[in-house]
Amino acid sequence: MLKLRDTDRHITDGITELLESAGGLPRVRRLQAGTQSFDRDAWAKLAEHGWLGAAVPEAQGGTGLATREIALLLEYAGKKLMPEPLVPALAASVMLARSGATGASLLADLIAGKKVVMPIDAEEGLKAPTAYALDAHAADVFLTLIDDKLVAVPRNTKGVAIETQDTVDGGSIARLKFEGVALGNLTVLASGEQAGEAFQAGRDLALVGYSALLVGLADEALAMTVQYLKDRKQFGVPIGSFQALQHRAASLYVIIKGSHALLYESCQSSTARRAIAALSAKSYVAETALTTVKECVALHGAMGYTAEHNMSLYFRRAMTLAVAGGDAVTCRKRLHAERQLLQDL
Repeated sequence: MLKLRDTDRHITDGITELLESAGGLPRVRRLQAGTQSFDRDAWAKLAEHGWLGAAVPEAQGGTGLATREIALLLEYAGKKLMPEPLVPALAASVMLARSGATGASLLADLIAGKKVVMPIDAEEGLKAPTAYALDAHAADVFLTLIDDKLVAVPRNTKGVAIETQDTVDGGSIARLKFEGVALGNLTVLASGEQAGEAFQAGRDLALVGYSALLVGLADEALAMTVQYLKDRKQFGVPIGSFQALQHRAASLYVIIKGSHALLYESCQSSTARRAIAALSAKSYVAETALTTVKECVALHGAMGYTAEHNMSLYFRRAMTLAVAGGDAVTCRKRLHAERQLLQDL
């Protein structure tokens, strides 16, 4: 189990207090009930506390947290079901920080909360008819890799059409169609190996970030369930005293601790194995978090299946986060490809 340091307490208490002061679970419920929701006041608070620059070195205006500390920040954000797209913003900040002076202005705007910047995959560049991004309805600028160049694509770029599909937690999945967009009309932030490394570093951080959100979410869902098992009585005794339910809760505890260990192990990986570690964590956590939350719903009995119960908020968020950056199957396929590539080197 991860032992918290004094500096860790500053991170965990800070994000917890911020999300509680922003409205806590009632705010999450309100946003989930809407479509393509985005709380700009909460986003401004994230910027004010320096969390939008968490992955950026202090010399470039960021907070300069280590990967382990970023995972801790997001784990506790996951406990409170943070609906803001902090993970893609952190991924974008890494890409911009590694792109040099060209991206400095956009990076400053991102850290200050003036512009919402998100990365998006376009593996075949302008030849690809579509590309996808989570919660992209909130983005002002997209970052993508086109023909070995890291480019910035403003939302209102001529020839870029945006289609969105609502997700169950009030967010969206967006599809960008490039219709006759010329590379010369886009801002090139980096080229060649530098561009590829910057984009990959951001994508790896996103996978770790989504894994951290899911670990925190699952841990909190189990804590709520254990408390319910202690409070709910049947035949005059707490149902938590029934051995069958104890075994089910204990199994979930073991699963979560395994996910937690894998997450923080991935934070310590070397640069050469960073992609493998990130994909390993996401592929495992995406599956186990959904398993955990589904079981927590069942352990709450009939009311666990109602929209009025807070467990429904965790279930909806888990479904969206499980596919963010790639679901378990997709991540395993990419993991196999990365391992093969590493063996061929």
